[in-house]
Amino acid sequence: MFKSLYHEKRRHSQLERELEIPGPEISRHLRRLYKRGLIYKEGNVYSLSGIGKIFYKVLETFEMALNYKEFFNIHDVDALPIQLILQVGNLKDLKFGSQTMNNVQIWADLVKNSEKYIMAISDQFQESIIPIIEKKSKNELFEVKTLIEQKILLDSVRVGKKFKDRHAFYNKINAFKNVRVLDKVALSLLVSDKGGILFLSKKGKIDYSQCLFDSSVQFINWLKELFRWYWDKGQDLKSFLQS
Repeated sequence: MFKSLYHEKRRHSQLERELEIPGPEISRHLRRLYKRGLIYKEGNVYSLSGIGKIFYKVLETFEMALNYKEFFNIHDVDALPIQLILQVGNLKDLKFGSQTMNNVQIWADLVKNSEKYIMAISDQFQESIIPIIEKKSKNELFEVKTLIEQKILLDSVRVGKKFKDRHAFYNKINAFKNVRVLDKVALSLLVSDKGGILFLSKKGKIDYSQCLFDSSVQFINWLKELFRWYWDKGQDLKSFLQS
């Protein structure tokens, strides 16, 4: 009944017919909602109040989170900013991945199939996808932005030839502009124009055995906003190297 009133104003009789709930029961619930300030009453017409609409959005987020409680209960959700947690209710078609190799393949396929851009946050240097990104980066209109954990760069300095390979790669993607560094990566994600994938931390480490992924516009935009939130916290690559 509460959800019905969110979408459109209703009369008592309309609620009774639509929900197939006896009239006295409808009246009882309406009184309870009205008493708590969650609905308005104008004559015989009922609608959600401003507080009711806020509560509905929170309820929607809670219901969506329950659909993936196995994922959220064992991972560090503190890595997600509150404004994005409150938007989880808009992500209607999320899919749950529970096998590491399949999850890694989803990541690789997103890179392979992307046509316009890639945005990524990672605690690993995934050398297997470098040739794909190098090929795509030849298109000047293709955008690659990434946030990496500082240990990736620090480890690179110690691995000789591989660092040279990475240095060449960073040049190709204009790293001083498109790469930033985080002290510690609390989550891993990749989002492209074809979809996105999200991994959270478990006991202080990114857990690649479970993920959420989807190709919907809502999830793509949600991940892009999450990426930008961390991007603003990242350190410029040039200043990091100089330090």
